Amino acid sequence: MQERQSRADGARQTVQGMQSGVETREGSRMPKAHRRKQITYYQRQRRDKEQETGALRHALVIAVAGAGGKSTYIRQQAERQAGEGKRVAVTTTTHIYNPCVQYGIRESWSGDEAEPVAVVRGVAYFGRPQGMDGQPEDTQQSWKLGPVSPDAFRQICSRYDVVYVEADGSHSMPAKIPLEGEPVLPPGADEVVIVMGRHAVGRPLRAVCQHYDADRLKVAARSADGSPASDRGTTAGGGTASDRRVAAESNPVSDGSEASVRDIAADSLKVAGGITAPEDQEPQTPLTEAQLRHLAEACYIRPLRIRYPWIRSTYYLSDMYRLGEKEHVTEVTFILMASGFGRRYSGSENKLLADFHGRPLYLHALEHLAKSAQQLRSYQVYVRIGVVTRYPEIMQQTADMQDPDITYLENHMAEEGITSSIRIGTKKATADHAQLVVFFAADMPYLDAGQITRFVCDCICSGKPYGCMAVRDEIERTVTTTVPGAFRLDKGQAADRLLALHGDRGAMRLIRQRPWDTYYFYTEPSSIRDIDQKEDSR
Repeated sequence: MQERQSRADGARQTVQGMQSGVETREGSRMPKAHRRKQITYYQRQRRDKEQETGALRHALVIAVAGAGGKSTYIRQQAERQAGEGKRVAVTTTTHIYNPCVQYGIRESWSGDEAEPVAVVRGVAYFGRPQGMDGQPEDTQQSWKLGPVSPDAFRQICSRYDVVYVEADGSHSMPAKIPLEGEPVLPPGADEVVIVMGRHAVGRPLRAVCQHYDADRLKVAARSADGSPASDRGTTAGGGTASDRRVAAESNPVSDGSEASVRDIAADSLKVAGGITAPEDQEPQTPLTEAQLRHLAEACYIRPLRIRYPWIRSTYYLSDMYRLGEKEHVTEVTFILMASGFGRRYSGSENKLLADFHGRPLYLHALEHLAKSAQQLRSYQVYVRIGVVTRYPEIMQQTADMQDPDITYLENHMAEEGITSSIRIGTKKATADHAQLVVFFAADMPYLDAGQITRFVCDCICSGKPYGCMAVRDEIERTVTTTVPGAFRLDKGQAADRLLALHGDRGAMRLIRQRPWDTYYFYTEPSSIRDIDQKEDSR
């Protein structure tokens, strides 16, 4: 009797261990056979539930969550599999950009959610255009597709071999800590791919991570017992660590004949910085690749394994720099806009020439541009600098620098507003045969050379026509975009659009009109702080 009771207690402990997915009796790890039985049990339970609800399901459903690089990953994988002859569909449980808007396709959607909105390169895109059925329609949401109904999703799964579902949003930030209820997994998901962006490496986590919260991050780290799941020998779907597919891309090999854009990104932080904003006192520890992976393990993969033990979870490191090796940009023009009147400054004093830490305010920005240009030139990216101004003092001081790559451009139409400087700068960049033009404000002394170099590098590697800096307010849940603004003159119609601008509204309006074509470089608020009033310079 005692022996039978002992066996029953042991079985009960084993079942409890299966439910927890971590430990069994005497603190030992759950045997592989038991893990396989557990997964089989959950799969059978899911299959029975689907049969009861009459679900028709044949497709492999892959949910993609995490941060920057999800859309690129989905597009690459979907187009590759479509090229192999598979029927591939893409949809979302949150929001994705409407491919009709992205690719300039004439929309001919029938209104049936089970029918594709568009087919691009053999991939069918499904979703409900936003702003329908009396929903409030703002400009940006109208560019996006929302989720389809459960019935439509079941029909899609019955007609396609593979269905990719974007199940998370990150506002183009390269890292993310999910909130409660994130990601939004579709019914019947077979696999979840957690994406993080390599372009977060070397940057402060608080600047590049959506929903950054130091306390929540500590809790997640403690729940992971201080080590990644792959180091502990199990995967989100069972099996050993050696069976786990980590889809992180390897570093490209350079023959040393010319510098890699990856090297530029790595070295950008070595450029000597300038003055520091008074409020920027918290130490900024650069994020490492291992920490980025651990963030995905602790905040995504482990919670998913506990909640959905039958779903396979994998980690993918989106390598924008590897893609950037194909972007051959060697000619860049920096434009420093120094024509403003500074009417909100003090009286009749010229803000740009006012003393700021021992030098004229505009000169801090110009020196940072010169340092960044020097570093980029060492990597075969040739940079010319144009200072657009209406002030004779700035023209003379620029000429006194006696640098053939730094010239001043007189602005006779400063009264028109910032667009006069943009047109003058665009004409110079075109005359320089530049592939990229970047506009900077002369009253932003805290934006140092290291960040400028990294910004230029990331904009090039993204392959997108536009780029700007951005700051996310986690309290208000808003994103603010600002200069510097980067424009690829060798892509699309950027030059024509810049030359067509008029009035006192700058080039940011072009970026806000085409967010899918824009690379957002997230940074700290203190880095892009401008000197608007005299009190700001203290």
